[in-house]
Amino acid sequence: LKGRCFNCQTKISIIYPIVELLTASITFILYQKLGLNLDFFIVVILFYLLIILSFIDFKYKAVPDYLLLLSFIVASLTFNFSFQNAMLFAGGFVLLDFFITFYIQNIKARLTKDESLKEQTALGEGDIPIVAIIGGMLGIKLGLMAIFLSSIFAIVPAILNNIIKKDIETPFIPFLTLALFVVYIYDTFMLDVLEKLLK
Repeated sequence: LKGRCFNCQTKISIIYPIVELLTASITFILYQKLGLNLDFFIVVILFYLLIILSFIDFKYKAVPDYLLLLSFIVASLTFNFSFQNAMLFAGGFVLLDFFITFYIQNIKARLTKDESLKEQTALGEGDIPIVAIIGGMLGIKLGLMAIFLSSIFAIVPAILNNIIKKDIETPFIPFLTLALFVVYIYDTFMLDVLEKLLK
């Protein structure tokens, strides 16, 4: 098709084959980990939703609430999901957002004399349900590791985004999703690493 729609000849975005390759790869990896059971289908659907949210966040830096809610509901159906941990992570993230936003709007804005910072928020509201999913699915230790990893994953793109586009707002859902997937797949290895670090 030479990269064009068969009917209207409109150029096909590179995003489509990337998403198809991602979903196929994730499905295969999750099958290798979970086998063919109910939990596999639930987790696959969850990551499909998170992929959609990630690409929407990349493009618009905002995501639909109904997809966030649907993702949380699907995640809550997974084996050993903890609502207590989910609420703990969500609450912690809200507090973190409050303190960092307060610093940006009230301290950094005055120090740099940048009036635009008075309207800037630290974290997006859409990140909170994803953080809750991470806490509910992974538990406290692995959940914290996933949050830490997501920050590491986001550092380089955030710096490049700031330098090239002069944009300080970086979508965070893609990096939260990537960290959740990595820690979920390598949970045993991650726990071993964490235990060695804490000794």
